[in-house]
Amino acid sequence: MNSINDKIKGNANSAMGSVKKAVGNVTGNTETKLNGETQKLKGEGQKATGAVKGAIQKGLHASGDVIERAGEKLEDAGLKTVGGAVKKAGDKIEHLGD
Repeated sequence: MNSINDKIKGNANSAMGSVKKAVGNVTGNTETKLNGETQKLKGEGQKATGAVKGAIQKGLHASGDVIERAGEKLEDAGLKTVGGAVKKAGDKIEHLGD
């Protein structure tokens, strides 16, 4: 999951779409204007996708961290095997979005 790439592509498409739309308006070329609007909307969608991916990555990281801490507490309570397994699961969850 790479939210930054989606946001960069989205910004580029949105900007290019705005330019095409403006050119279409100035020249009276409806096709160019519509292509610009379409590209701008594509960019907005890409930016939204990047934002969602970023939120998912943050959520996975936070959840995995909480689970790892729970595993540490289990280990501290004398449940070494269970605590170790819980910590390992938390680490895997934390890095799912990487």
